[in-house]
Amino acid sequence: MLGLILISALFYILWTTPFKKAAISHYSGIVAWVFHAVICYNSLFDENGWMLNISNSILLVSWLAVLVVLFFKLKSQWIKIPITFFVLSSFLLIKNQQATQPHKEFSWQLDLHISLSMLAYAILVVATLFAISLWVHIKKIKNSQFDGPNIMSVMDEEKKLFQLIILGWLILTTSLLSGVIFIDDFMAQHLGHKVVFSLLAWLTFGLLILGRLSKGWRGEKLIILTIIGMFSLATGYLGSKIVMEWIL
Repeated sequence: MLGLILISALFYILWTTPFKKAAISHYSGIVAWVFHAVICYNSLFDENGWMLNISNSILLVSWLAVLVVLFFKLKSQWIKIPITFFVLSSFLLIKNQQATQPHKEFSWQLDLHISLSMLAYAILVVATLFAISLWVHIKKIKNSQFDGPNIMSVMDEEKKLFQLIILGWLILTTSLLSGVIFIDDFMAQHLGHKVVFSLLAWLTFGLLILGRLSKGWRGEKLIILTIIGMFSLATGYLGSKIVMEWIL
């Protein structure tokens, strides 16, 4: 496992390196992602089911986030560097995992819910980082930094950001529906706070989409709502896991 982690980490560092030939960075990301996939498989599953502690959750979400970045061919360092930081952090946390981890038994209903939830988180994490990158570009234009991005490129980025938000929101919607249908007694399972914050995030992103389609919201309003929505989502899931696993 250590060898896989070192190889994946090395290629992720190469992925964030601004080579003159963009293809080198892109293919480095693909290689890192493949080794990351093997690490995820070895860490997340055993014969008893899913092992979704904090480090494994970050490991899986960051793996899916890299897939989103590679698929949409996003090149911003404001996206790649933070994701790589989370990947490397999850690699460091793997060795500190307890021998006995809480398991979630395999079932197609639970597998579907977990997969949709993690994919929604990953897409919306990328969208949030993309929003921050866009905010930096807008500031450069406002400060008349002519060596920076032009208005047309910012508008193109804004369209791509909105596409990511819609995709993430739709998958989050199906994730919440699958949870309502398939998970019984969520309050007894300490999932009530997670549901509340997830619904807040869902409403925030839904409001953002409605405002964009009906009133043409763009720029800083679009960016701020994206960050608020992701903060709610992260508080509901990671925040609760940190409290239950590390504090309590």
